Amino acid sequence: MNRTVERAFSILQLIADSKHGITLQEIANEMGMAKSSAFVIVQTLLELGYISTVQNNNKKYCLGVETFSLGMKYVNDMSLVRQCSIHLPPIAEKYNKTAFVAVLNGSKIVYVYKYVAKNAKLASCALGTRKDVYATSLGKAILAFMPSGEQRELLDKIQFQALMQYTITSKEKLVKELERTRERGYSVDVRELEDITSCCGAPVFDYSGQVVAAVSLSDIYNENLDDEEVAEELKEVAMNISKDLGYLPKS
Repeated sequence: MNRTVERAFSILQLIADSKHGITLQEIANEMGMAKSSAFVIVQTLLELGYISTVQNNNKKYCLGVETFSLGMKYVNDMSLVRQCSIHLPPIAEKYNKTAFVAVLNGSKIVYVYKYVAKNAKLASCALGTRKDVYATSLGKAILAFMPSGEQRELLDKIQFQALMQYTITSKEKLVKELERTRERGYSVDVRELEDITSCCGAPVFDYSGQVVAAVSLSDIYNENLDDEEVAEELKEVAMNISKDLGYLPKS
């Protein structure tokens, strides 16, 4: 096995496992190698785009866009997306909406699947797009069903901004909305991310019972429409996807 290649992947894994970024000195310490040797590998990964510096802190490193690109190629064949591609198109077509699937990445959600119904009015958001977790039905569906400790830790990191008139702009208001989401089993976003859209979302669980993603249905906002029926049906679809991933609901 090539030692340099092995070290490069080990460093990449170290960076991937670091939630808040990692410094060059920390990498060298973890790897048990000279800082100068670590620098050569880190700089190469940086120039290739597999890692980048953390926003507002150029001393720490996080995963870069090229790593995400590789991950997306894998995602296209992963079980989650495969199951969503089976279950979501029928409900999207039934209600003429656009279906999305997203996973959590820090305090953002990343869109990993999209299905646009033939008569849907909304087709925004390309795959790979990142959005603030607090301003989307997808993000709120994931947040609401996270373990309480992880949820609190993530909420403390969110920097709220009024993206639209109806965007939630405080931790206290978001906590209340997450409580409502957990009670009814689905989330909503009514003109919070974009002024013209409304969405409902539902959590997806894996075999261990952990929330791993969320699904949503999005459309142009219409004040005369009551989407509770749609949301309840989406909740059932999300549960079916979860079961196909090995999730066993508590009786």
